[in-house]
Amino acid sequence: MADAIAAVAASEKKTPMVFSLCSWGWPGLALGLYYGPKLACTTAVYFFPHSFDTHFFQTTGDISPEWSSLASIINFNSFITQATDFGGRNDLDMLQLGNGGLTHEEEKSHFTAWALMKSPLFVGTNLSAITSETLDILKNKEILAINQDDVIGKSVSPFRWGINPDWTSNSTHPAQYWSGPSKFGTVFMLLNTLNEPASLFFNLTESPWIRAGRQYAVRDLWTHTDNGTAVRSFTARDVPPHGVVALLLKDAGDEPSEIYPPCSVWDQCIDKNGTRIDL
Repeated sequence: MADAIAAVAASEKKTPMVFSLCSWGWPGLALGLYYGPKLACTTAVYFFPHSFDTHFFQTTGDISPEWSSLASIINFNSFITQATDFGGRNDLDMLQLGNGGLTHEEEKSHFTAWALMKSPLFVGTNLSAITSETLDILKNKEILAINQDDVIGKSVSPFRWGINPDWTSNSTHPAQYWSGPSKFGTVFMLLNTLNEPASLFFNLTESPWIRAGRQYAVRDLWTHTDNGTAVRSFTARDVPPHGVVALLLKDAGDEPSEIYPPCSVWDQCIDKNGTRIDL
């Protein structure tokens, strides 16, 4: 079906339509996990016996403008980020910004998670009545640039769950520490899933997209500021309840030579020749 739409668009020389199907995550999602994003969703097989290639495929039941709904969707999708890339996207459902029920920080977290997980961003509110605060969230060009990356289509994925042991499914407290590649650098998303402010700390090399022995320039995608250089670790302090921190880290060269210990994980230090360093 996707090929047919593309063929019609080419022949008519018009912008192609987007083909989105929904069976609320089942059963087509399994196809995406096994066969890749272009086959990640079928039509509702209760009515049709065969599958179609789709651009977007909704992964869960319907969303609502409540933090509990957002947390549940984030949790579910944390285990299937590999199904998203060019050719097919996990659809986390329509954005609920402006529909009431969410705090300002929750709206920022909502938009950040949907954008960085490369979900299609369907605005689902009355734009004639939208507040300037909500509109500012939707117009964050730095977050949108990651979502619209034309070189790398991969979603951010959890590298540490935080409150829960890794790979724990928890609809109330989903994974907190996420990262992924982009053409601009390595993207990080830190979610405070608690009902109180919290500081979020991580070692840079916990992310598979970070190289050991390097330092990284830090860009905050919400304050739109350059925040110095991170060496080995980063701490986001006093993140609001249900709030988010979105960062872009760019390689800034070798870490300082005088830093001690000589590696970020002190009990696993290995010299360049492969010899263990006892500290």
